[in-house]
Amino acid sequence: MRILTVILFFICPVLVFSQERKFGDVTEAELRETADPTFPNAPAVILYRDINFEYGRVLEVHERVKIYNSEAFKYSDWTIPFDGMKALKAATYNLENGKIDRTKVSRSGIFKEEVSEEIEISKLTFPKVKEGSIIELRYKVPFIGLSILYTQMPLPIRYQRIFIENDYYGNLSIRQNQYVKLPIQSYEKTAYRLFVGENIPPLREESFVGNVDNFRGKILLERHGVLYRQSWSNVARDYKSFDWFGDQLRTGYALYKKDLNTLLVQVKDTLEIAKKIDRFVKDTIEWNKQYTRGTEYVKNVFRDKKGSSGGINIMLVQMLKSRGLDANPILVATKSAGWVMYPHIDAFNTVLATVKIDGKMYILDGSEEHTKFAQLPLHYINDKGLIIREDGSHELYWFKIEEPSKNTLIVNATLHPEKLSVQGTVKKQITNYNALSFRDHYTDLRKETYEEYLNDIPLFTATNVVKKNVENPDRPIAISYDFERKDFVENIAGSLYFEPLLIWGLEENQFVEEDRLYPIDFEHPSIENYIINYTIPDGYKVESLPEGKLVTMEKGIGSLTFNIQQRGSQLQVMFSLEFNEYLIPADYYPAIQGLYSEYLKISKSKIVLSKIK
Repeated sequence: MRILTVILFFICPVLVFSQERKFGDVTEAELRETADPTFPNAPAVILYRDINFEYGRVLEVHERVKIYNSEAFKYSDWTIPFDGMKALKAATYNLENGKIDRTKVSRSGIFKEEVSEEIEISKLTFPKVKEGSIIELRYKVPFIGLSILYTQMPLPIRYQRIFIENDYYGNLSIRQNQYVKLPIQSYEKTAYRLFVGENIPPLREESFVGNVDNFRGKILLERHGVLYRQSWSNVARDYKSFDWFGDQLRTGYALYKKDLNTLLVQVKDTLEIAKKIDRFVKDTIEWNKQYTRGTEYVKNVFRDKKGSSGGINIMLVQMLKSRGLDANPILVATKSAGWVMYPHIDAFNTVLATVKIDGKMYILDGSEEHTKFAQLPLHYINDKGLIIREDGSHELYWFKIEEPSKNTLIVNATLHPEKLSVQGTVKKQITNYNALSFRDHYTDLRKETYEEYLNDIPLFTATNVVKKNVENPDRPIAISYDFERKDFVENIAGSLYFEPLLIWGLEENQFVEEDRLYPIDFEHPSIENYIINYTIPDGYKVESLPEGKLVTMEKGIGSLTFNIQQRGSQLQVMFSLEFNEYLIPADYYPAIQGLYSEYLKISKSKIVLSKIK
C-alpha cells in the first residue's frame, strides 16, 4: 500500500499535465453539443480553462467556452482585466456544412480601455457567435504578481488546470477559500502547486447576499519570505512600524488643542467628551469617498477639512487620545473587500476608531455624517477587525449589530365606496439603520425627494408631508402625511373587497428558489410594525376577514404576526415582521421561504364588506 501511494503521487501530476490542449484543437463533437451533460440548464460552459502562473514573471491564460443558446451571447464580449497583455490569440468556431469554420478576432475587434492613469485593460468582441459556437482565447501578461486566482466562474467549468510556479520572489503562502468546497484536487511540490478540477459548478446568484465573493472558489496568494505574517501579532507589529499608520498616531496632538478646548468647555463626562469629538469630526471633515488604511499626513486632513476614511479616523483617534481617552485604531475590511479569512497584511482596506469607556468598547467612524455615535455605516459591518494598541498588543473584534432597526406605521383610513378609493393619514417612525438609509438617500440633492418617491407609487397621492429629525442622527425620524389611494376597492355584486395592508403589502416573494447555498444577509436586525385602522362606511358590515396568522422560526430568529379586530365601526389591522438575527445560515432557508410565503398570502388576501339589508 505504501508503494502504491508513492506511485500515485507521482502519476497524478502526469495525468493532469497530459490534458493540456493546444489552441485551435476544437472538435466536431464539441461543436455538435446542445447541452452540457452535467449542467444541462447552463446557457454555456467553459470547456477548458488552463492557467500557468509564474509568480512575478508571467501569467498565461487559455480558455475555451461552448455557447449553447442565445442567453450566453453576452459572453462574446470579453474583458481581460490586466495591464500589459501580450500574445493574444482569439477565435470563434462554428460548424458550417459539416466542416469546422474558424474566424479569428480581428484587430478592429480589440480595443484598450484606460481605467486609471497607469492601468489600461483590454476588451474584445468575438465575431459570428451563434447557438452552438465555441469561442477561445489565449494570452500572456508579463511581470505580474496576483493575490487572487479564481477557481469558480459564472459559468460551469468542465475541466480546469491551474499551475502556480514559485521560484522568483521566494516562497508564497497559497490557500483556497475555506468557505466553499469544490471538486478541485491540489498537488504540491517545493517549486509549484497544481490545482485540477472537473465539472465545477458555476457561481450562483442569490438575493440577500452581502458579498457573493466570500463564497466563491478562489486561490489566495501572499508573498512572504522573511516578512511572512503568519499571525495577527506580526500583522499588528508591521502596521505600527508603517509611517502612514503607526507614525501618524504619534503626532499632531497640538493641531487640535485650540479647537478641542473650545468644543469641550466645561465638559467633564468621559462619554460626553467622546460624543462631542465624534460629532465635531463628522460635521467639519468631508469624506472624499476613498477607503485607505492610513494617511501620509494627518495634519493635511485637518487643514483641508477633507480626507480618506483612514485619514479621518486616525485623526479621530488622535483627538480622543489627546483628551486622555483609551482610544486606538481598528483595521477593517469593507463588505466590498470581502471577509478577512486569515492573517494577512492586505486583509483590510480601511481604518476605524475605538474608544473604551467604563469597560465598554465603542467603535466609531468619523467619515459618515449621518450616523449617530457608535453607529457604523453598514459597509463596515463585515466579519472582524484588528485593534492595534499603542503598547504593541492587539485584539480581534467581531462585528455584530444588536439593536433592531424599526419601522412603525400607524394609518387611519376611510373607505369611499362611491369612488372605490381610500383616504387617510399616516404617521411613521423610523429608527437606527432604517433612519440612516433614509437620511443618506433623501438628503442627497441628486436623488428624488421623499415626496417624489411617495407620489411615484401608482394611484397614490401624498400631501402635507412633514418630516422631523432628519438632520438629527440621534433622534428617530418622524414622518406624517395625508394620502389618497385610487382604485383601492373592488365592488363585486355590491360587496367591497380590499387588501388589508394597503400599499405596505408584499408584491412578490423574493425567496422562490428551491434551495439555498449562501447565508441570508438582511444586514441588520429589524422590526416592521403596522397598525392600519379602517373606518367601515355607513351602510356596510363585515362579511369576511382574513384569518390571523402567527409564524415563528427556531431559536427566535424571526417571526410574523397578523391579526384583524373589529371594534364598532372600526377595523384594526395589526401586522408585525421581526428578525432578531440578520446573517442567517442557509439551513433556515425553508423557514424564511415559508414565512415570506405567508406574508405574500396576507398581502393578497381580502377584507370583504357587504351592504346592510
